[in-house]
Parts: sequence; structure tokens; C-alpha cells
Amino acid sequence: MTTVTLGLDGGSFELIEPWLQNNKLPNIEYIQRKGTAGDMQSCVPPVTCPNWQCYATGQNPGKLGVFWWETIDREKHNIRNTSRIENFDGEPFWRRLNHDVAVINLPTSYPPPDVNGIHISGGPGAEQTGFTSPASLESKLRDEYDYQVHPEQISLLSKDNPDSPCVDEIYRLIDQRFDVLLDELATGEYEYIHLTVFYLNMLQHFYWDDPVVEKAWQRIDDRVGELLEADELNRLLVMSDHGSNETKIEFHINTWLKQQGYLITTDSSTDWLSRLGITRERIRPFLGKLGIEWWLRQFIPDRVQDMLPSEDGRIKKSGKESVIDWDQSTAVASGQGPLYVLSDDPTEHERIRSELIEALDGLVDDQGTTVVSEALPAASVYNGPYLDEGPDIILRQAPNVHIDGSIGADSVFDDPDTWRGENKETGFFMAYGDDFVTDSFSSEMHILDIAPTILHLHGEDIPTFFDGTVRSELFAAGSDAADREPNRVTASDEIDQRAVDRTGSVSDRLEDLGYK
Repeated sequence: MTTVTLGLDGGSFELIEPWLQNNKLPNIEYIQRKGTAGDMQSCVPPVTCPNWQCYATGQNPGKLGVFWWETIDREKHNIRNTSRIENFDGEPFWRRLNHDVAVINLPTSYPPPDVNGIHISGGPGAEQTGFTSPASLESKLRDEYDYQVHPEQISLLSKDNPDSPCVDEIYRLIDQRFDVLLDELATGEYEYIHLTVFYLNMLQHFYWDDPVVEKAWQRIDDRVGELLEADELNRLLVMSDHGSNETKIEFHINTWLKQQGYLITTDSSTDWLSRLGITRERIRPFLGKLGIEWWLRQFIPDRVQDMLPSEDGRIKKSGKESVIDWDQSTAVASGQGPLYVLSDDPTEHERIRSELIEALDGLVDDQGTTVVSEALPAASVYNGPYLDEGPDIILRQAPNVHIDGSIGADSVFDDPDTWRGENKETGFFMAYGDDFVTDSFSSEMHILDIAPTILHLHGEDIPTFFDGTVRSELFAAGSDAADREPNRVTASDEIDQRAVDRTGSVSDRLEDLGYK
């Protein structure tokens, strides 16, 4: 008998509640009604990277060493992609289980690690080849399922075009994932199976609550119905890495920093590219239609691709490092919350940090709408050995706000440019099976609670370095998990501070998806 965790990237009751009430998602509603369900908080920022690894390891970003899709290196004056598995200093909880596991389509897990069982790395960081462990599984997935890691026409996604051919590609990818899940479950070989549906959130980002998103959720709901009928299923957990809400305001944090004198930029080759009309919006869809975009990406270095400006002249990801005057600037930000102070002098560093927190906490736009709900010292949000490598300040996006981390926008506040939906911290968690109560839980879950709760459910000890807690109130009276006290132990690999290679090669794909 098997425990299955279904991870729905960006899932939240805010979006699906009307569909649940109108019986559009009967199988998810059944789990909610016959099991236990409620809100769950993510780590901040509420983003795929790092939250899927926070779930998998039970640890906060300060222990993992990854805080967003990029890390801004103050000493080396560069910006590194940090979405590969080797960037994270942590081990997934399922390595502590005694029997085989199947991990399907987990984001930020490329290249695939060795496991007792199978591991299939997922988007957006995985490449189209070399994404399985064992390696022989890749040819089976292609032959039997026509399996793809990514839709081939990602660059054609647009909030203004719900008829994009990429939408149908994403539907097919959703079905492929469930086909693999159901077939692996049917073997009866696994103690634990995890599946992430990542590109669901891409549809939500671009189309929010449009019919194309509802159709994706209905497709998932149909497959959940098949899952509930599987004889091998013992327990089903449904969770999201973060929630989502509609985007109404875009806050260009680096434009604000520039206007306030913290960020100084220089002229670069990207200015000439923009003047010549050589932009991402023009080049990538053209290459995609020719069918050579993926081929070219393999041979053109990321840093060259990142220098390609957007139509309005903005530079994103590692391309930003070429336009930052590192000697004169005192602060620069990533998207969706992390902000770095660049001063080397401790006294000056603290002065700037305090000044920025005071200025940004509760910041409102020109209409008086709050765009930053809180500006917090990173040390009050995270703990662990990698605090010094991470951001100095975390900005919590206010509802309906997207904080854009690109450089080059003319205005501080704008209408949404790329996305109609943005992430938020409140996602959801559901659990179904004889081991669980049949009622909503009274206090919010946290994503860090999942790993220790599953280990306890499976009779395993809980490492003391896990940040979450066992949520014993989820367990039904008389169940084995309810009758046992969680056992915390000091593990030999407590916060393994090994040296890791913090490089990556996927920033171009992240920008296609709207991360900036």
C-alpha cells in the first residue's frame, strides 16, 4: 500500500473555490469533504524555487542556501542561477524511508539524484534529456508516454492569447504525468510516490481564472478520480508549494531603488540591441515557430541570452549584472521579494538596510494601494548557515501585486505586463485516507510541516534539524500515527554544509515563463 502526494503548483482555494461549489471539481471536493483540508503557508518568497525543496527537505531557505531563482553575489559582482539540485544543501525526507519511492516531475531537482526507486526531474529547471534516474527510464518514458519535460512552445504563452498552441501542450503534459503516476502506483512497488504538476501554475500566471485554466483543473480532477479508485492507494495528500491570486499591480523594485539613489546603472550592449529592435518578444517566438529555439539554447551561453532586452528595454536575470555599477550601487533586488544590500562596510550596510526597511515597509503606489505588505530583515525570516549568502531584506508582496526584479523599466508602478496571476504565501493542504480525520484542521499548516508529518506517518524518526512539526491533529483517533509520539533524533548529517556548485543553465526558460 502506498502514500501518494499530489503537488499542484500554485494551487489555492481562492482560485478553485467557485469551481468546487459549482461541482466542477467533484473529486477534489470529495477529498476536501471526506478527508481533512485547509490553508497552508509557504516559505517566503512564495515561489517554486525554493519551496518545492523546502517541502522535500523540511528545511527553510537559510539552511538550504537557495532563496529564489537567482543569487546575487555581492563579492564577485555576479548573478547566478540557483535552480539545480546541487545548489541546495539538503536531502529529501523520502531518503529516510525504508522502501522504494517514485518521484515524478519534481521542480528544482535536476540533474536527477539517485534514489531507491525512480526520480524524474521536472520543470522549469530540468533539461529535455538526462532527466531520469535510472537513466534507462528516459527512453521508456519517451517510447510509452511520449513524455516531455517542457512544452516546446513556451515562448508563445501570452496573457492576451488563450488560444496559444502551448496551452494544449500543457494539457498533454498534465496527462503524461498522471499516466506515469497511475502506472507506477499499479506496480505496488513503492512506499511513497510524489507527483508535481508544475505547468498548471504557468496557466494560472498567464490566464488566471480564464476557461483554459478551469479546463486544466477539470483535467486534473478527472485524473484524481482515477487515482482514488486505485487499489494500491492507501493515503492521498494534495498540496501546493504556494498559493496564487490575481495580479493588478506590477512594482518595479529596481526602478524604485534607482530613483532613490541606491541602484546605479551603466550603458551596455543591451541598449544598442533595444534600439535595433532585437528583443526577446521578437526573437523567441520567431525561433519557436521555426522549431529551432530549443536547439539554439543548448549552444548559446545563458549570460549571452540574458543580455537580450525586452521590448521596453528591461534586462532580467544574469543579464542585469552587466548594467549594474557595482562600485557605486548600494542595493539591488531580485523579483518577488529578495533585496540585497551591496555595501561592504558593516556600519554602512546596517544603515542602508534599516533605511530601506523603513522606506519599503507598507509602501503604497500613486493611488494609495499597498504594494509591500511588510519589509523584513532576512534574519527574522530565515535561520541557518547560509544567511550571509542570501538577501538582507525580504519584501512581502501585498495582495494582487507582482514585484518585478528586472532593470530598465521607466515607471515604478505599472499595470501587469506579462502575468494575470501572481503567487501568494497561502496555498492549500488536503489529506485523505483511513489514517486522517474527516474535518478541516483548525490552525494553518506550513509547508515545512509536511516532511516530518509524513515521516511520522510512516513510522520514521524526525531529524532535529527539520524546521517543521508533526501535525498530529491530522491523524484519526486509533490510527497508528495518532497512538505514537513523534520521535526527534539528532541525525549524523545535520545541516550538511558541503561545498556545492551553485551554477545553472535555465534562466532563459524562466524568463519565458515570466520570472524577472
